[in-house]
Amino acid sequence: MDPTQLVVFTSQDLIACTNNFNESNLIGLTQLGRFFRGNIEGQHVSLKILDDEKLECLSSKNIDKYLIIKEEVKFWINPVLKGNPNLVSLIGYCWEEDVKGVVYDLSSLVTLHTIIMKDRLNWIQRINVIYELAMLLKFIHDQEKQNMALNISASHILLDKDYKPKLFDLVPLNEVKMLKEQLTMSTCYIDPHFSMRGGEWNRSCEVFSFGIVLLELLTKRISDIGKTEDHASINLNSLLHIWAKNEYKPNCSLVHKNLQEDWNYCAIDGVAVTQLAMQCIEFFPSNRPSMKDVIQSLENLTVLQRLGDARPIKREKNFISS
Repeated sequence: MDPTQLVVFTSQDLIACTNNFNESNLIGLTQLGRFFRGNIEGQHVSLKILDDEKLECLSSKNIDKYLIIKEEVKFWINPVLKGNPNLVSLIGYCWEEDVKGVVYDLSSLVTLHTIIMKDRLNWIQRINVIYELAMLLKFIHDQEKQNMALNISASHILLDKDYKPKLFDLVPLNEVKMLKEQLTMSTCYIDPHFSMRGGEWNRSCEVFSFGIVLLELLTKRISDIGKTEDHASINLNSLLHIWAKNEYKPNCSLVHKNLQEDWNYCAIDGVAVTQLAMQCIEFFPSNRPSMKDVIQSLENLTVLQRLGDARPIKREKNFISS
């Protein structure tokens, strides 16, 4: 395939490459549909397939459903994005009556959620993942248009063979304003201030979601327990940010004890990165750091200052398995 030209796929192309959207090829759910792995002419790809019901919901709110694809294509072909190691390349798209979606040049491996569940990341790998994710979010937030990742969760972050996180559920919000009643992401990653007050999803909401992912990596606690529509049935004390606020004391570390025994763990780093996570999950958005502030805090960690010599190339490189 010519990477300089977008391919207009037919619905039959996408049905064939995913074996009729077989569940075995399903990677996960997205904000507006499902995410699949596929194979086109011997090339491994990933596909985001939009859900007609969710698109109709947008239409009922006077949002042009065709805008979703248009804005996403416009986002991915922006020359500014080229060379970013945490962003994938767009191959093409399909907009037919029965199938609507986009195709990425991404041979998907496994989600961060799966890796955390299997407990396969050491301390350096965890810090490296969160740093790469912070860099990606800052890059997205710094763009001239108000683009945001929106669905930031361990289930919506893929890791490649070099442990670089890649988000697959970006929703360019230049013209599409996402309100809380339209969100389908997991409750535990949603900014509680936004959830209570409403309004439009903004950058501070994404800082909160980032803070939850950071806490998951530090504490080895999984927080993906439900969607927004299940909110009434959720025990609030089971939410990770509530647990963390109950456990946290000034100058303490919430880093899991097993990680504290890792070969390059530093107690000062544990306290600092815990404090950073707590700042990210502050209830009032004005008290949260920007992604630029987050990166500055992470770069002050001893482990990142030594990362040039301490990257896990000397350790287990094949920890990811399907």
